[in-house]
Amino acid sequence: MLKRGIQLITLAGCFALVSACTPVLSNQPIADNKGSRSLGTLYNDQLIETAAVDAILRASLLLETAHVNAVSVNGIVLLVGQVPSEDTKIIAGAKARGIANVRKVHNELLVSGPASYVVRTSDTLITTKVKARMVGERNFSASRIKVVTENGVVYLMGLVTYAEADLAVRLASNASGIQRIVKVFEYID
Repeated sequence: MLKRGIQLITLAGCFALVSACTPVLSNQPIADNKGSRSLGTLYNDQLIETAAVDAILRASLLLETAHVNAVSVNGIVLLVGQVPSEDTKIIAGAKARGIANVRKVHNELLVSGPASYVVRTSDTLITTKVKARMVGERNFSASRIKVVTENGVVYLMGLVTYAEADLAVRLASNASGIQRIVKVFEYID
């Protein structure tokens, strides 16, 4: 009798769990948020970033000591950092384009020695200031815009409307220490 009671309680618990996983039917249309990236896209972007930097640093002995970062949003890659020559910049761009799921590469690598610790720290501070200005903005979610700063240049990336892009640039331009702002947006309108 006790065994039968435990089985019934377990069965009721299973039904409760299954019903919690069942979608609720609604007569409302499914809303598609074109400005957001799926978990799969976020994962692919992370894989692209890791694979691109790895491929670039292994491409030439000259690139082993270069300072290279790859940032990917929806398969669009931004390369920033410093490389020793124009040839290594070209090689880096070609390696990034060869990574699976890369749709486009913006090669913003500079031909120079690696940036100093002071410059990198300043870049981190600028990125923080720009992101702080975007947090709480009601016209778009700050999480949809990626901010990358390299040598005082702020790069803005994400899936946005033209109006959102303009607003993001206006907000970013109010932060101090910026040399210039570069839009690397993918527009959804």
